[in-house]
Amino acid sequence: MASRLAVAGLRWGIAVTGAVALADAIVVAQTSSGSAATADFLSSVTALTNIFSVIAFAVAGADARRGDSRAGDPGLRRGPHRGRVADARVRRATRVAMMRALNVATLVSMSVLFLCIYGPVVVTDPAQLNLTSVVLHVVVPVLTVVEWFVFPAESRAPLRGVFLVLVFPCLWFVYSFIRGALTGRYVYEFLDPSGPSGVQGVVAMTVLIITCFFLVGAAVFLTQRSRGIRR
Repeated sequence: MASRLAVAGLRWGIAVTGAVALADAIVVAQTSSGSAATADFLSSVTALTNIFSVIAFAVAGADARRGDSRAGDPGLRRGPHRGRVADARVRRATRVAMMRALNVATLVSMSVLFLCIYGPVVVTDPAQLNLTSVVLHVVVPVLTVVEWFVFPAESRAPLRGVFLVLVFPCLWFVYSFIRGALTGRYVYEFLDPSGPSGVQGVVAMTVLIITCFFLVGAAVFLTQRSRGIRR
């Protein structure tokens, strides 16, 4: 019981950490540059992956707490409905495992891309090297990976989940290009076809980002562990 409560508390703690950092970033963007800057931030890969992370950890924490509250119920371990209850647990565990795997894959992809593209600039610019940025780009992703390996899922997520990882960047690109065409605002300068890199640069970055998400997603789903469901 104590271990499940601890896992739930850890997951909720990470969710709160991400939520506080997101709220701070939104407030700073709004107060310093107005609603346009806030919209830019909320349209970024950083914000969207961390928002999903907050939701995923909140749900996974509730799942751990729910498992704790149901683990001691003898009625769930015997009787005519035992098989159906066990099957329901397997399905629920698989869904949670899939959600956690997607969370790890998208967060790590975001972190890797940010550190590779903007890391050298941020490190040399004290104005950009702030606590909120470090939490969203480094701390939360690292905690997510640690939690993923230290507390493996009860069930392995299907490998086809690798392709679900690609849904996020593909939809994000579609949204970003439509938004940019309508408003003239691009979250990242490398998305602007009228920028210095031109259309070729946009295509190259698009391929790079989607490839990164695919490779990280494949690594996550291929290295996942599970502790198995105790029946």
